[in-house]
Amino acid sequence: MTSTATIFRGDELASMIQGTPASKASLVQIYPATAHASLVDLRGPRMTIGRDALCDIEVTDDFISRVHAMLEATDRGWRVIDRGSLNGTFVNDVKVTEQYLHPRARIRIGNHIFKFLSADDIEVQYHEAVYELMTFDALTGTHNRRYFEEGFRREVLRCIRYRRPLALLVIDVDHFKQVNDRLGHLVGDEVLRSIGAQLKRRTRGDEMLARFGGEEFTMVLSEASPADAIRVAEELRRGVGETTVETSRGPVNVTISIGVAHFDGLSQVTEQQIIDRADAKLYEAKRSGRNRVCV
Repeated sequence: MTSTATIFRGDELASMIQGTPASKASLVQIYPATAHASLVDLRGPRMTIGRDALCDIEVTDDFISRVHAMLEATDRGWRVIDRGSLNGTFVNDVKVTEQYLHPRARIRIGNHIFKFLSADDIEVQYHEAVYELMTFDALTGTHNRRYFEEGFRREVLRCIRYRRPLALLVIDVDHFKQVNDRLGHLVGDEVLRSIGAQLKRRTRGDEMLARFGGEEFTMVLSEASPADAIRVAEELRRGVGETTVETSRGPVNVTISIGVAHFDGLSQVTEQQIIDRADAKLYEAKRSGRNRVCV
């Protein structure tokens, strides 16, 4: 996948925040993640977005058409219009030809995701978008690795202090490289997005789900017994395996393998030791045929 961070034309962030006319709005790039969130001022009345250097917003991405979409300011607000692109324009994961944009709407073109910020209190919205960028994986909507590592460290210390158990699930998509090689990275992203949504629907408020990297996810189950951990892992495995993912290249079926590590809360252990145990069980699941849970 050829995808690079984009440097947008327009004013610097400082001048954007100092005073933004009520009719103005902005886009912030939230995926792929960049060292600094890329903010672009929508000056209107029309701005094009695409790979072509003549576009108002130039984005380097092989899955984006030369002139992919247009952003237009109207009396009703800003709207996005697809310009007959090859891979489509999506707003909040729904493919559109034309769509008015609500504050915080997500626009996806190719492998890039942007958040639309209205002029109302744009500084607060910008900081919210940056916080989301730092703690959430924009592709799947789950927490990211940074959030997991910080949160899991605190959870392990809490369990040791109060002598309470926990379980860690390490989840990996089986044969994911074959999906990318056969159908392309754009379809691979669609598969990961679908799996992330499935895992999120099963995650309770006291549990933590994160995308650990690539096609790998982690889930932390607080105060879970070994039987609880196995039950949850099997529910996740069956749910993904029984769901057909509808992609731009047709239906795709995938499975997941899960490694489970359980900590009783009574011994001294580090978060890395628990992760290593779950990883070892994941590799065991892979070696023994995939589409299974190993504890």
